[in-house]
Amino acid sequence: MADIRFDDLPARIDRGLAPIYLIAGEEPLLIEEVLDRLRAQARREGFGEREVLHADGSFDWSRLAATTDNLSLFTERRLIELRLPGGKPGREGSAALKAQAAAPDADNLLVVICGRLEPAQRRSAWASAIARAGVMSYAWPLRRGDLADWTRRRAGERGLALDAEVAALMAERNEGNLLALAQEIEKLALLADDGRVSLDTAGEAVADSARFAVFDLPEAVLAGDVVRTLRILRRLRAEGEEPVLVLWALARDIRVLADLQSALDGRGGVAEVMSRHRVWKSRQGRLQAIARGTRPGAWARMLGRAAGVDRVIKGAAPGRPWDELLELSTRAARGAATINRRERHR
Repeated sequence: MADIRFDDLPARIDRGLAPIYLIAGEEPLLIEEVLDRLRAQARREGFGEREVLHADGSFDWSRLAATTDNLSLFTERRLIELRLPGGKPGREGSAALKAQAAAPDADNLLVVICGRLEPAQRRSAWASAIARAGVMSYAWPLRRGDLADWTRRRAGERGLALDAEVAALMAERNEGNLLALAQEIEKLALLADDGRVSLDTAGEAVADSARFAVFDLPEAVLAGDVVRTLRILRRLRAEGEEPVLVLWALARDIRVLADLQSALDGRGGVAEVMSRHRVWKSRQGRLQAIARGTRPGAWARMLGRAAGVDRVIKGAAPGRPWDELLELSTRAARGAATINRRERHR
């Protein structure tokens, strides 16, 4: 059948069920909500029994065939949920899943549920077989720029009318934590008498539950967003992230910028730098603009400072690791901010 966009999956389920599904992704809340919808539709279509299998490392894959072949004493149709946390069924599991996809049973609805899948896993033979026989859908993380709109839509479904400022505040305080954001919307629905929430009410009621990964830091730095850079650093520190990993993520882009400046000065090719550092095409334009717009050697000096931070983190030089990371990050962000402002005013 098809690889379906996750936003389109609920409507597709409502129109009728496919014989087999692969539902995976990086937003657990969205996955569980679409599974609830699928279970409800399955009950309407006569799948009266539900069985859950957990395919961990010790799972016996013959159980899957046994489950689908075994006749139920209580119902003629059965929903089988196979949870595959790592997304790696192995050779035996891959063969079992391809066999299920090749010969779907109208009395058994098989739903394979995974978390994050690498590109190779999404293109694997077993995943492709499921997509051909039924439906495959992947819940990508919501982008930061889409979070406020999602908040307003979700609130509207709960009878709340949020203005843009309130939605933006809620999105900011729950970035990277969709479950917490959904819970905050439910909380505001209880507090709001007339379906409206003021900015003051939201500011007092909504907790700061944002979660960040180390890769969010260099993105904020390259955007020249000093305030966001500081917020991410503080959150990473509060969550116990290792300073050496934070520095690694930050220094990776600084190294690219230093090499780009060297290439732009005639000591190499820009394309070769991008290829060597495996820079995504979507990031190449911004990195080149920052490298061109900064004083020659600026990012090489910044890289030298990053080496100094590394010595502090490893105890080879005096200083406080998080203070040094703060200084390095804000300097880099201010440098990028100047270039970004110049680009916007062209």
